[in-house]
Amino acid sequence: MKKKFDVKGFLIINYLITFAILFVVLKLASVSTYFIVQKIIYKDQPLAYTNLASAYNKDFDKIKIEFMEKIGGWAEVIDENKKVIYIKGQKKDSIMQYTEQQLLELVSSSETYSVEKPYLGEIALVEGKNGETYTFLLKIDKRKISHKIVYDPSFYEKEDIAIALKIKGIGYLFICLYLLLGIYVYSRISSRFITKPLRGFVDGIKKMKELDYDTRVNIGEIKELKEVENEFNKMAKRLQEVEEEKKKTDESKKRLLVDISHDLKTPITSIQGFSKLVLEENITLEKQERYLNIIHDKAVYSALLIEDLFQLSKLEDSGYCLDLKENNFSEWLRCLIGEYYEEFRNKGFKLEINISEQPILFKFDAKLMKRAISNILSNSLKYNEAGTTVGISCCLENRVVRLKLSDDGKGIEEDIKKEIFEPFVKSKEKKSEGSGLGLAITQKIIDRHDGTIILSSNSKEKTLFDIYLPT
Repeated sequence: MKKKFDVKGFLIINYLITFAILFVVLKLASVSTYFIVQKIIYKDQPLAYTNLASAYNKDFDKIKIEFMEKIGGWAEVIDENKKVIYIKGQKKDSIMQYTEQQLLELVSSSETYSVEKPYLGEIALVEGKNGETYTFLLKIDKRKISHKIVYDPSFYEKEDIAIALKIKGIGYLFICLYLLLGIYVYSRISSRFITKPLRGFVDGIKKMKELDYDTRVNIGEIKELKEVENEFNKMAKRLQEVEEEKKKTDESKKRLLVDISHDLKTPITSIQGFSKLVLEENITLEKQERYLNIIHDKAVYSALLIEDLFQLSKLEDSGYCLDLKENNFSEWLRCLIGEYYEEFRNKGFKLEINISEQPILFKFDAKLMKRAISNILSNSLKYNEAGTTVGISCCLENRVVRLKLSDDGKGIEEDIKKEIFEPFVKSKEKKSEGSGLGLAITQKIIDRHDGTIILSSNSKEKTLFDIYLPT
């Protein structure tokens, strides 16, 4: 199995590559700079004369010392008698005849600049047009140039090879040592910018494994690490929210079990008690009939409760599929209201209906939607007195169906309004009637249709259910 690099090793490899690239770039930059300077700034004029004779020309007017002229130097051609016969550039002294001593002093670098001896010279023996021997002299201010003897060992000379190897070897050795030292120091410093944040990140993960969802990390200002930090903290926040939701769900389930047990225990106890009386006691036919009616009512209530529980559990199951079919909701709603019309009239209720004449077409589960709306209409009939006005309106607003179901009856008690859509929440006035699951089922049905249901009230409408369904 191939060994993986840790962060430090990975960084060292990258830094080695970076230094290699940097070396090549510097080398290319040096060559390019020298080329540009020579071609554009100095226009191929020689900056140094390793062979002074190369600047000389038998045709004196073609002597090339343009750069030296620019910095105040000049050249002289001297005949065999040490007499100046030609000057190239602007001569700054008055010597037209030299002695051996003067020429020796010019080429000597032992003396520093002085008013009496301000110039430094370079001499080369050259040949004239007719084969005569001349001395070619280049002169410049001592303060502008240095005159040194530099030993440059060559690998082409046998006696220089050993020294060249030592000098070059030592030079390259120091380069390698400094380079490795720089890489090591740089990698140690750089790794801290990654290792320390990553350590904080790992610590955060360990805390998360211990279910400490309050954990938040702060792992540095590097862009990529900051992105990791933001995503980690978002995940931690989401897990914290899920944990809180889970706790609420668990509490809700516990309460649901308690409520189910309580609501089933009461009718079952009644059924058990009255059936025992019917079987064991010597009772009249009138009492027997009354007890059997109680047993029947309690059995019906228990069956209703179980059916509602079954319906609620199906709606809470994410795998449960709705029977969605496209239908005209306006017409469907009119038909549903028609089923309740006689019941509303018999109880003395007034109906105010305002349903859009335009077809409202969208997909919905007609059976479940009927259950959701019927639960609200049935509650209105159950908890209000004769003369109550029930309002039903439906229209399409910005591709959203708005269904309003309201009444001006007694209204819902304030202390249960906030939890009216929770299971087993009942009105205290008619505590024994209903399973307390109707509005919980209604909300689940609306939710499964990606809709929203809101309970509110105002001075005219004591109870108002606003239902919004996307088309």
